[in-house]
Order: sequence, then structure tokens, then C-alpha cells
Amino acid sequence: MKRDFIYIACLILTLVGCSEVVIPVGSPEIVVEGWIEDGGFPVVIVTTSVPASTEYQDWTSLESHLVRWAKVSVYDGETEVVLTGMVNKDYFPPYIYTTSRMKGEAGKTYRLKVEYSGRVETAETTIPASVPIEYVRVVEVDDGYGIVAGIRDDRATKDYYRFFSMVEDVDSTYVPSFLGLIDDAVLGEGLNEVYVNSSFNANWKLMQRPATHFLSDDVVRFRLSTMDEVSFNYWSDYDDIVALSNNPFFPVNKKIRSNVSSGMGYWAGYGSSYHKVSIPDSLKAGRVF
Repeated sequence: MKRDFIYIACLILTLVGCSEVVIPVGSPEIVVEGWIEDGGFPVVIVTTSVPASTEYQDWTSLESHLVRWAKVSVYDGETEVVLTGMVNKDYFPPYIYTTSRMKGEAGKTYRLKVEYSGRVETAETTIPASVPIEYVRVVEVDDGYGIVAGIRDDRATKDYYRFFSMVEDVDSTYVPSFLGLIDDAVLGEGLNEVYVNSSFNANWKLMQRPATHFLSDDVVRFRLSTMDEVSFNYWSDYDDIVALSNNPFFPVNKKIRSNVSSGMGYWAGYGSSYHKVSIPDSLKAGRVF
């Protein structure tokens, strides 16, 4: 009986192996990545989705999914401003829509509209008030150094936070810190110390850098950004994919929640506090205020 079962299983695998796997290809969807900070200008990146395929797709082919001719506008409840598309190699993909004619303000709601190829995508976000970083200190870990930030959460309000970091001469812009998303439900009253990782960058292995920590000669810029619940949900799902997608015991197959009308991407409002840390100087000082 066991031998018959193995024979049947092998036969099935042989038949499956001889048949061609057909993956239906849908039409590309518009993908929106955008944000506006308190005191900052809006930044929006527009691409089209990459369809799943059994064919090899070269990395350079992704350039064809970059959208350069969309009409992108932001409405703040009083004024609508059309953003200008421009090359900016600090970002990936290296093309953004932005404007200097509108700055974000805490408490205001901003409506984004993206028009391209006969389709219209919309999203809305509100900028919360920022929370200051009261101090930072540097700690030694197994494969480098970490940053601990002191923040004080307002227990009278519901708050969501995300750390973004940028290592000078390594990163070209702020990127999400690994496991840097915080629901204030996990924070206590008074002063809280929160660990700040570097970004989870797969290419850092090629640069002989630790996956989520800093090196002894790093100069690190980072920010603590408050956000609304919708933006928090997006980043929560994003973090699940980054942290668990390579783990066979915890497969991630859920769709990322989004506030974009098509459900592809995000439009986030941030209230941000900035800090700069020189790792070697901080190690000598013990704490940087």
C-alpha cells in the first residue's frame, strides 16, 4: 500500500512537471507612494504594478513602470496645487512629484489626486502634531551599535509613531527603521525609551554592514513621525512582509491595507521631530540631549 502511494505521488509530480504553469496577467495598476510632513513639501512617487510572470524580468525593466506624465495635485481644503514631476536620484525610483507652493501644517487634512491614462486615484490624510525626542543615547550590541530615544507619550490621545533613519554617506534619504513602528498602547506614562534600528537593507550585506544596526563611525540622522491610524495600518502590513516574507513558518499572504482608492500604495501625513547622532561622539558622552 505504501509503495503504491509513493508511485501515485511520483506520477502526479511527473505530470505536473510536464505541464506548463499559466499565470493570468492582469492590466497594470497605478501605485502611489506619497507623504507630506508638518513644515515640509509634499512628495509623491507614481509607478505601475509589476505583473507576476514565469518569464525572467530583468531589474532594468522596472524603469518602464515609472510614471512620468501623471497629473498629481494636492488640495488642503482651501487651495489645490498641481505638483511638478522631476528627476531626483535621492529616491528610488529616481523621479518624484513635488512643489514648493504648499507646506504641510499639523491638524490639516490633505487630499491627493493622481490622474493617469484615463484613471483617477485619490487618497486623504491628516497631519498629527509632532512629539519631541527628549534625548538619545548609543548602546553597544553584538554586531554594532544601537540608538535609544527618549520620548514622552500623551496618554490623553491615541498616537501612532514610526522611526525613519538615514546614515550619512550611505543612505540618500530617510528610510523606515526596521521594527520602528509603535502603537502608543505599548508605551507607559511618563518617559519611554524606544530602540531605533537602522533600515532593513538587503544591500548592506554587500557593504559589510550589520542588517539593522550602526557602525562605530556612523553619523545618523533620524526622525520620529506621528501619523494617523490609516497610515499606521499600511506600515504595519509592510513591516509584516519585510520581517516574515523569508520565513517559511510564517508565510505572509495578506494584502497591504491602503488609503489609496485603488488599494495600491499610501498617502501619509507626518508630524516629525528630527535628531542627529554621531556614534563615536555619543559613545564618549554617554547621552546626547
